[in-house]
Amino acid sequence: MSLTERPEAYAEARESIQKTVNEPVTKLLLNHSHLSLAQLETLLADSISSEKTSKKSQRRLFRPTGKTASRGAYNRTLIQAQNNVIRSIYTILLMGYVGLFDTSGLQPFLELSDNLQTYAEESRTVQPKDAIALEQLGARLWEAISSLARRESFKDLL
Repeated sequence: MSLTERPEAYAEARESIQKTVNEPVTKLLLNHSHLSLAQLETLLADSISSEKTSKKSQRRLFRPTGKTASRGAYNRTLIQAQNNVIRSIYTILLMGYVGLFDTSGLQPFLELSDNLQTYAEESRTVQPKDAIALEQLGARLWEAISSLARRESFKDLL
């Protein structure tokens, strides 16, 4: 059954994207990233629609916020988002290459990424009695993110 024969798939996709962008960790990371909300939504919509084998022209209908974007606007936003992600990757590689980022220094980022995923999974199933523990975990993650994202974390080569 194609996506056009199952219109509830659009609502499901929009709900999934909305849930993701409303998570506290997503909001925090997005606020300090090179992506706009529209770009993140577009990347998520493109990813979901690829999984659901929808037509490329229908992918824009998955975005939850604002008015439905035209195909051209959707494609421009998708290209901008992809370019921002690619440039961020190249920036990290460049910092490692010129010695401002130690390769072993990337390990804490990888560990933090795993911890963020664990936090997100736990926050979805939190019980009221566990809310304080989850809040404390969130505070520790925020502290870890902040310490890794400081300007002082760059090597002083001069």
